[in-house]
Amino acid sequence: MGKALMRPLVIAITTVLSAAPAQAEIVQAWCSLMWRDGRAQIEQGPCDFRQAFGNVQVWMGERWAFDFPAEGQGRYYTRRNRNDFIRFERGGYILTVFQGGQPAR
Repeated sequence: MGKALMRPLVIAITTVLSAAPAQAEIVQAWCSLMWRDGRAQIEQGPCDFRQAFGNVQVWMGERWAFDFPAEGQGRYYTRRNRNDFIRFERGGYILTVFQGGQPAR
């Protein structure tokens, strides 16, 4: 391969290898937290949601923080993806995340 062809190839490879990995964006969502222990109260409100490579993190204000690593799906929690929400079921609670904001009643 001649020098004229090598230079663009080296630049292209360098550009691809040095590109920063995409950062997961935190988006505002609406969450509903239901307890399985018989509590009648369901906690609902705005939450922050981040998803990258199957890993999910959710924060409901200062009170609750949830972490759902991709490798734990099916072992530590169940994840259900729907058109209008994502639901996580783990142990004593069910967390539903509406990425489009508060659902209409």
